[in-house]
Amino acid sequence: MRALICAIIAAACAAAPAVSAAPSLPTSQPGQALPTAQAAPAPQAGGPVQPMDLAIDTTAPRSDAAIAPLDHLDVTVFREPDLSAADVTVDESGHLALPLVGGIVAAGKSTDTLSAEIAGKLREYVRNPQVAVTMKQAASRRVTVTGSVIQPGVYPIEGRLTLLQAVALAKGPSQVASMKQAFIFRTRNGQRSAARFDLDAIAKGKANDPEVISGDTVSIGSSGFKTAWRDILNAVSSFSIWRVLP
Repeated sequence: MRALICAIIAAACAAAPAVSAAPSLPTSQPGQALPTAQAAPAPQAGGPVQPMDLAIDTTAPRSDAAIAPLDHLDVTVFREPDLSAADVTVDESGHLALPLVGGIVAAGKSTDTLSAEIAGKLREYVRNPQVAVTMKQAASRRVTVTGSVIQPGVYPIEGRLTLLQAVALAKGPSQVASMKQAFIFRTRNGQRSAARFDLDAIAKGKANDPEVISGDTVSIGSSGFKTAWRDILNAVSSFSIWRVLP
C-alpha cells in the first residue's frame, strides 16, 4: 500500500508547479512545537474545541485558484474612477473591501471570476459595468511540510497546491509515516485551526485532495505516536473537519 501511495504522490508532484526547497527543517520531536511558516506555537490539548466557519473552502480542489491573502490587486471599473481601487490588498481572511460592493471574498478565485462577481454586484448601481481585476503584486507564498516525510522543509509554491502535492515536495512520506494521520494547520486573523486527513483515502479517490494555501503547515504523523501527537489527535478528532485550536 505504501508503494501505491508513493506512486500516486509522485504523480501529484509531476502535476505540481516546479519549486525549489528552502533549507530543511528538522522533524518535530515529542513535546516540541511544530514549525509553521509564521513560527506559530503548536496546539495544546485541554481547551475547548469549536468548529470553524472558514471563508475559503479548503475541502475540495479548485481549478481556477489564483488570488491569495495579502496579494495586491488593481480593480478598474471603466468610466467609473470613483468605484475603481488601485493597489488594494486582500486581507488575511481572503476578503477585499470595495466602494459600493463592500466586502467580497477574493482568495481562491481567478481575476476573471472576481471581475465578473464585482460587476454583478455593481449592476444595482451602474448600468452595464465593465470591471477588470489585475494582479499588481503576488504575496510570497510558502508552505511548511514537517513530521514523517523524507525531506521536511519550507517550500515556495506557485498557483494551486494540494495536500498530496505538498507531501510530494518533501519527497514523500517516510517509512514510519502514518498515512491516516495527515494534518493541515492554519492561522488566520490570529486564530489557529487544524484539519486531519487520510492520505490512503485521498490516494484511492475516496476523499478529496484538499487545497493547501500559503502559510499552512502540513504535518504527517508517525506510526509510533508520542504525547505531543496524542494531544493533536485529541484536538482534531474528525477527518476533514476544521477545528479551532486552543
